[in-house]
Amino acid sequence: MALGMGVGSAQACAVLAPLPAVPAGALRVTDFGAVADDDLADDAAIDRALKALKPGGWLVFPPGRYQQARSVLVSVPGVTLWGPGATLQATDPRDHTLGLRADGVRLYGLTLTAAPDQRRSEPAQARISLYREGPTPQRGNVVRGVTVDGAGSVGMLVYGATDFTIAGNTVRHTLADGIHTTGGSRHGRVLGNQVHDVGDDLISIVSYDNEPVVRDILVADNTVSGARWGRGLTIVGGAHITLRGNTVTGIARAAGVLVAQEGNWRTHGVHDVRIEHNRLREIQTPAARVGVTAAPTGHAAIELHTHAVPDGAAGLGDILLQGNTVEHSRHGDLRQRAGRLVQTTPGAQLDCRRFSGH
Repeated sequence: MALGMGVGSAQACAVLAPLPAVPAGALRVTDFGAVADDDLADDAAIDRALKALKPGGWLVFPPGRYQQARSVLVSVPGVTLWGPGATLQATDPRDHTLGLRADGVRLYGLTLTAAPDQRRSEPAQARISLYREGPTPQRGNVVRGVTVDGAGSVGMLVYGATDFTIAGNTVRHTLADGIHTTGGSRHGRVLGNQVHDVGDDLISIVSYDNEPVVRDILVADNTVSGARWGRGLTIVGGAHITLRGNTVTGIARAAGVLVAQEGNWRTHGVHDVRIEHNRLREIQTPAARVGVTAAPTGHAAIELHTHAVPDGAAGLGDILLQGNTVEHSRHGDLRQRAGRLVQTTPGAQLDCRRFSGH
């Protein structure tokens, strides 16, 4: 069944720049004592390499497996970490993030593995984190072509970031969300990622009411599947968000797409959202629930609601649905319990020039 109304999209900003070429003079982590495939911790060598980087410099991880015993934080602005063929194996589930902590840090091609023991919630337990607290957001981070296999918390955490790109990555086997954007992040793109078999929502946008609203985010052309507990694509608090051209399959308990304000989690309301040309299949059906014993929520494939929201809260505003298709949903295609369906709304309002180098 097709669902939809309205026109327009943020297509231009979904175009990615070509991958950069490794420059002459790039540093190699092996030049600082890292040894691939020896099963010994490489943290000291990685620290030495990061300290040797100048703003705008490059650090290459040659192919092989490197051991990471604690979180690695990249704090030099404008640097690039390059690692096609290289794996960074985390060994401590309590402290295993690869943290982008400066403007303009870019990460390409690494595979990041972990051995999580239980669900956790701290930034240090996200496998990749773009993270900055305070009034000034972190600007211009890029994560492309990276594989995350395992995390005690989320696979990729975006917190307090602006002008960011998360594109062409694979995320699987996390104990919390796959890709989670929060902390007032804005002007970002989540494009063409593969997210599978995670512990909660596959791709989520969440705005808690003690933090600024997440706004101006484009989530496009992602393929997500295998949510045994949470939802497929989630906007729980946010403004000017576009979900376009995504494929959502195999959601065991909840909605394929959820737009909500959740009072029990103290989130902001939602307004100016475009949900267009997405494909949803096997939402809470027997095929999606193989091996899952927890009861389904009863959500429709696309669910719009507020829950336990105090009087006077912002709630849900304008929402455009256009050209979405649903195949095999146990509880129907669309359930609207809040919000206004409209024929036009801006959705993500992005200046594509900001992403010309991404």
